[in-house]
Amino acid sequence: MTRQALVLLLLVIGSQNGFGQVFVEKIFPPALQRGRISRVVLSGSNLAGATSLWTSLGPQLKLTLATASTEHQAVFDVFVPHDAPLGLYGLRLATQNGLSNVHLFAIDDLPQAEEVEFSQPQLPNNEPATAQHINLPVAVSAACGATDVDCFSFRVERDQRVSFEVVGSRLGKAFDPVISILDANGRFVVDRDNDVGLFFDCRFEHTFAEAGTYVAKVHDSRYHGSNHWTYSLRIGRFPVARVAFPSTVPPSGQSQVNFPQVEDAPRTFSFTAFKKQTAPFFFGLRRNQDEGSAWLPLSFSTLPNVIEVEPNDDRPQATTATAPCNLHGIISKENDWDYFRLALKKGQKLKFCAQTRNIGSAADLELSLFGVDGKSLKQVDDSGYEDATFTFTPPADGNYVLQVGDVLRAGGSAFVYRIEVSVVQPHVELESEIGRIAVPQGTWQPLPLKLKRTQYDGPLELSLAGAPSGIRLRTSSIPANVNLLDGILDVDETVPTGVYTLQVVASVKSAERTIQTHARTQPLIDRLPTGRGPHGEPFELREDQRRLPATLTDRIAIVVTPPAPFDFELPESEVLLPRYVFTHFPIKTRRSESYSEPIELVARGGQLEYDRLRQPKIIATIPAATTEQGTVMAKLSSVVDTATTRHRVTITATAKDGTRTINLTRVFYLDTRVAFQPTVEPSQLKLSPGQTAKVRVLANRLKPFDGAFTIRPSKVEGIQLPEEIVLAPGQTEVEVPIQTGPEIKPGKYSVELPAETRIAKFAEQASAGKLEIEITSAE
Repeated sequence: MTRQALVLLLLVIGSQNGFGQVFVEKIFPPALQRGRISRVVLSGSNLAGATSLWTSLGPQLKLTLATASTEHQAVFDVFVPHDAPLGLYGLRLATQNGLSNVHLFAIDDLPQAEEVEFSQPQLPNNEPATAQHINLPVAVSAACGATDVDCFSFRVERDQRVSFEVVGSRLGKAFDPVISILDANGRFVVDRDNDVGLFFDCRFEHTFAEAGTYVAKVHDSRYHGSNHWTYSLRIGRFPVARVAFPSTVPPSGQSQVNFPQVEDAPRTFSFTAFKKQTAPFFFGLRRNQDEGSAWLPLSFSTLPNVIEVEPNDDRPQATTATAPCNLHGIISKENDWDYFRLALKKGQKLKFCAQTRNIGSAADLELSLFGVDGKSLKQVDDSGYEDATFTFTPPADGNYVLQVGDVLRAGGSAFVYRIEVSVVQPHVELESEIGRIAVPQGTWQPLPLKLKRTQYDGPLELSLAGAPSGIRLRTSSIPANVNLLDGILDVDETVPTGVYTLQVVASVKSAERTIQTHARTQPLIDRLPTGRGPHGEPFELREDQRRLPATLTDRIAIVVTPPAPFDFELPESEVLLPRYVFTHFPIKTRRSESYSEPIELVARGGQLEYDRLRQPKIIATIPAATTEQGTVMAKLSSVVDTATTRHRVTITATAKDGTRTINLTRVFYLDTRVAFQPTVEPSQLKLSPGQTAKVRVLANRLKPFDGAFTIRPSKVEGIQLPEEIVLAPGQTEVEVPIQTGPEIKPGKYSVELPAETRIAKFAEQASAGKLEIEITSAE
């Protein structure tokens, strides 16, 4: 996701004004048990006026506000049904002011306990001698402050096999947990840091040779910490599998799936209970003797699965497959290679897409494709943060061979992979630039959408899925060849207040094709980092914030609030700003007769933002709207290094209504241009040798700039113009003489007309274009 899109996530619903936005820093406990009511405490800022919780599971959880919220805390009782899906999901706090950032939490089937030190700091558990005793099986909710070490003691029997897991990094924080197991004498038994597929978390098992009491010690690998870092320590008997093989299943019927880290033979499962979930989904694996489950990612796919058949370590033994399909395999040992033979047709454009990171695999694939003559046609590694992907159009019918290996030549049971081989067909990808929105009854908010098209440039229909009656998109279609749409979400006065989940769907259905896609989002889990790294490199989102649960990335959270006592509009949808100068534009507010609070107005977006640590390139100055002054004039000033570009700007109006803060957002486009754009008329002349002519240079200044500038024509042998053409302050045009030399040869000549001046303290350049002169033969 681009930085611009990340900024939009913030600016559409927030602004830098005197009224802070709802922000949840911590949820405790971070894991909830199925079949019971848990008291959930949310900590953060501006949490007063809490009304409800939004979760990416929709209405499956039963939520009750336990006590009135304060500025820094909100408390809810949450009931998780017995059949709720296990795994990681998203939660937002809804208040009278709007929706918070999203926070991740887990749904578990292990019995829950809490770290005593969390609620009773006078009872520390930072040493084995003061370890908190726990009974297995259990999932302990705990916190990790700076330099914190948490110790938990437990008893096991001889030869008892126990599974351990820390869910911390997967909650979207910078926590990098390490777990060490010590015996009763403090001697080291085993430890674990990271397991691939779990970000910086771990999941492993250990068989204890002796009965007795042992201690699990948990801390951050760097001894970092925060008041906002929480985790769930799972201990008991549950599978330690992290990958499923195959990682896709058909959407109907039963399927055989193997979990190579815990068992050799595949098992048959029915996945009908997951049909309503967005792919990929979390599948809870639990064996007969287990006390709890492990959740693993799986996806539905209509493509047939092709499982590698060993041995397939060289081309003659390649596993046979027919495209399109999903190829599944395991790099089972070091220096292992897998081969697949694909019968392809000439001219059929195919896409090969490897999947390892999204399925929890340790593999980093390298793909090589060989033609019918055995020669190498493609060799592809991963690209940035994504796995290897390429397109290929066979030049001839025949058998092609795909070679699959790990870049580092590593291997093992966790090195499972999937390669999707699909026919490239017309499709679109839709992105919503916001993942949450608060709309008062009877008004609207912007919903900016972005399209990425492949082999289809035609119109698309837009619709909302999951929205109640009275919530609708004002624009029901996207025209042909349009890739950016300033959507508007209307909410009628009749829509009940509360939280809702909606999906934006783009589709086209005709005799030739059917396309349907849901808008994707990339909600922020933690605060967006600013600044640059030690070598000037920009900060990027951590992996745990980039790869979010699927139930978060295809839906938008909305809270409908009571009517606002004010509204506003932007009469100008396009505003022109001369670079290094300034411009004004109006903002019109209206309010109910009895409402008298000032309305603060803030402009955000594009060059009005801080660029990491650099100051904004455009400064906005907007007075507050009052009962005496309902229409205000906003001022935009261009400063150093302003780029000439056109981009979206949002204006957020914020005001208080009793204890409630209301934010309304409207959008316009800002077009920044050079303050003078001279042209020459006519721009083409036909002259003979020795002939004279005149042209006019028009200043074409953009108000309020009215300064002088100079044009210095390029020198062309045989054509004489003034060395300098000066347009004085306020002068709108100037007449320029031209003389051709008597010896100039017939032909076409071009004179460049660069212009320059100083605007305030900044050097500025422009161009009057080219003066094209055709010299004809002398008569």
